[in-house]
Amino acid sequence: AALTDVRGDIDEGLKTLTAEALRANQGAFLELANQVFEKHKVGADAELMARQAAVAELISPLQDMLQSYRQQIEQLERNRSEAYGALSGELKAVAETQHAVRAETSKLVQALRASPKTRGRWGEHTLRNVLELSGLSAHCDFSTEESFCRGEDPLRPDTVIRLPGNRNLVVDAKTSMSAYLDAVDALDEAERERCLALHAVQLRAHMKKLAAKAYWDGLTVTPDFVVMFVPGDNFYAAALERDPGLFEDAAAQRVIIATPSTLIALAKAIAFGWRQEKVAENAQHVHELGRELYRRITVMAEHIQNCGSALGKSVKCYNEFIGSLEHSVMPQVRRFNELEVEGTAAEIPVLGHIEVEPRLLRVDRDFAEQLAVSANSSTDAKSLPASAA
Repeated sequence: AALTDVRGDIDEGLKTLTAEALRANQGAFLELANQVFEKHKVGADAELMARQAAVAELISPLQDMLQSYRQQIEQLERNRSEAYGALSGELKAVAETQHAVRAETSKLVQALRASPKTRGRWGEHTLRNVLELSGLSAHCDFSTEESFCRGEDPLRPDTVIRLPGNRNLVVDAKTSMSAYLDAVDALDEAERERCLALHAVQLRAHMKKLAAKAYWDGLTVTPDFVVMFVPGDNFYAAALERDPGLFEDAAAQRVIIATPSTLIALAKAIAFGWRQEKVAENAQHVHELGRELYRRITVMAEHIQNCGSALGKSVKCYNEFIGSLEHSVMPQVRRFNELEVEGTAAEIPVLGHIEVEPRLLRVDRDFAEQLAVSANSSTDAKSLPASAA
């Protein structure tokens, strides 16, 4: 029993010693581990800071680029919003304008459809605009509603265009469009073709009626044809498509069918003719001024010639007087000085002759012939406007 107790005490002592040794070893190990960990921590922290600095250096340009990209996107978005707002406003204005144009067009179509008189006024207004656009002036180059008679029949065309050479060209506006407007509003192709065929028939009827008036017989100086103005190329094209012989038949009856596109070319040619007429008139005026200037210069030259002749005679008389004075008088006068007469000491200057004679104008032996040629040229120039017209 005692041995057992001793063994127990020994075991207890060993356990105590072992526990103390273990605790001591654990403390030392922990302290060593802490030192190692602390050392590694300091190195790791330094390495982490270095890597963070390197990463920050790499990321900084990217951040600047991203910031710039973000600003650009925001600016683009603002611009897009402003442009969208402006575009919306423009589209709204265009829509309103289209609505107003549609309404006015509808009113115009209704007015043209309802009243032939309104159609006539519209055609006359279009004709006037075309002529003025071509450079012709109302009441000067053309007149409207001018009346004249063919025998006992009164005639009143829409427009009479004045041509160079006191000639006149009659233009009558015909606004046959009721059937054409019906064709535009037709719901099916058959109805449309029927209306367009009727439109061609109506336009041909207007042409025949205009040809029967024979305006060229009522005016003394006018071409032997009349211009029928159709105030729209589409109106004439639609009729010509259904009636291809309309133009030839009209020309055979002395009617020239014109639309705004063709009449403006004709009117511009007439305006050019008037400009040429003005040039011819100015040339004639310049010619007359030149003849008058030449005549006046001739008279002035005669006066200068007479003046020069008179000066020459005066110089001749002066020289003869000086010669007589020097030979007959001055020798006796100088004797007073030689005789030393009191008061004759001053020397009398020698009076010389005038050697320069006045220059006379050259006598033009062909002057009479030039006047005759000038007169003939004047007669020819007066006939230029009539022949040019």
